[in-house]
Amino acid sequence: MVAVLLSLLLVTGCAKYNTYYNAKRAFDKAEQVREDKIRLGEDVTKPTGNQITEYQNAIRKCQRVLEEYPGHSLTDDALFMMGKAYHRVESYRMSVSKLNLLFQNYPANPFLEEAYFLQAVNYLFIGDGGRSNDYLDLLQASFPESSYQAEALRVSGENAYALEQWENAAVSFSEFLATHPDDERAPRVGLMHARVLWQLHDYAGVADRLEAVLVSESIDKENLFDTRLLLARALARLGRHEEAEDLLNTIEPEGEIYAKQGMVALAKGENAYHAGRPEDALSILSSMPDAWRRGDVLPLGGELQGEIQLAKWELEEASIQFRAAANGQRVCENPDRVRLLNVQLQRYLDMENRLDGARDEQRPAYRLVQANALAFGLERPRLALDIYLEVAATADVDSMSAVRGLFGAAAIFREQLAMPDSAAALEQVLMTDFPDTPQAYVLREGDEADLYSYLMDKERELVLLAALTETEEEVDAADGEIHTAPGLDQAGDITTTTLGRQSRWRLRKLERNRGLGRG
Repeated sequence: MVAVLLSLLLVTGCAKYNTYYNAKRAFDKAEQVREDKIRLGEDVTKPTGNQITEYQNAIRKCQRVLEEYPGHSLTDDALFMMGKAYHRVESYRMSVSKLNLLFQNYPANPFLEEAYFLQAVNYLFIGDGGRSNDYLDLLQASFPESSYQAEALRVSGENAYALEQWENAAVSFSEFLATHPDDERAPRVGLMHARVLWQLHDYAGVADRLEAVLVSESIDKENLFDTRLLLARALARLGRHEEAEDLLNTIEPEGEIYAKQGMVALAKGENAYHAGRPEDALSILSSMPDAWRRGDVLPLGGELQGEIQLAKWELEEASIQFRAAANGQRVCENPDRVRLLNVQLQRYLDMENRLDGARDEQRPAYRLVQANALAFGLERPRLALDIYLEVAATADVDSMSAVRGLFGAAAIFREQLAMPDSAAALEQVLMTDFPDTPQAYVLREGDEADLYSYLMDKERELVLLAALTETEEEVDAADGEIHTAPGLDQAGDITTTTLGRQSRWRLRKLERNRGLGRG
């Protein structure tokens, strides 16, 4: 019986170790393919079909170890191998799960250094940059001399890049390149660093970084094309137009190979624009085939073409281009400006259409919208001033629009044309002729104005006035509230004011006589 028991224990032990051994053998076969590809400078981000099969075999056999021999001394080995294999086949959430089990159950396991790094990358790929950085910090604190530090810097930079934290990304990439200049990933990191500097509008830094990348012997062909393309765009902005043109002519034949003919044409348009030849730039952009207008080309081309047509005051054409740019504004050079111009051009043109056939009492309000667009979006203060003054003369038609016209014209004189005396004269007219308006109140009180309390008082007055002619129940139902603190924009419109439904109706009814804005 003793012999039989010993024999069974031996068989069980062998089965356990054989299962793990087979898992390790499958995993090592897949890893060997990866190492061979790294040695040849080939892309290892996507495993081959055979590699995936071997990694999956390793995962299945490790799972058997966990299920059939819980608590065995090989459990931490199996968990780490599963976490790494899941990572290799891009099952990042499963990898996170297995590595978390490893950390929880074996906090002092021998795989911590690599496991911290793998977990940081896992979280990067599932979009959790904060958790990724946590593990990078653990790696730095626990293993300051780790061989993974170069990779940690790269991942940290890519974290920041994905989160659009450009300054942080620039620091990580710069440190990687300074400490590991001969790393095989240096050309790719250098290109990413240049793209970060581009976001920071440091075009001289972009050129310097890319010129350093170009001397690398390990750069692959597509990265070489992208490097020269971005360098040409930076040279255009630095005024080195002949160099940019020569470089673009050199890479133009390669544009078709990488399906980037549109980006080359865009870069040529940018070079012409920055060289002071906007008509040439417009010709290049407008003649581009539709097949080339894909990816970043559409928003970037729309941004540049829109600027050129706006400068020519071709508003409908400019609006079409900025609308296209707004759909991909993340890649635009000035996304905030693209958003602003897209909205303001549409508002201006919408009012232009409404003015056709508008009644006399409607025209002042429509013209005010156009004046606001001209003043605070389209950068045409003198055109805006003419409209504000035109509307200010319509007091007999719409007294509230007249008030806003006076307020807007005064703002233009004071803030955009530096003519304080003209502004003061209009402000005096507003306070004299329309003393009960919120605009007059703000002008009288200046920085001490409490517009919220002022409008609350006006609201109470309206409710009391309504009580003279309505039943008690109607007054109770009409008693509204101002829910958010109001303010005046630069054109004198009341903003962020919400009144009760019945009170808003009364305001609309009485505003012509009382000069209150439409809350």
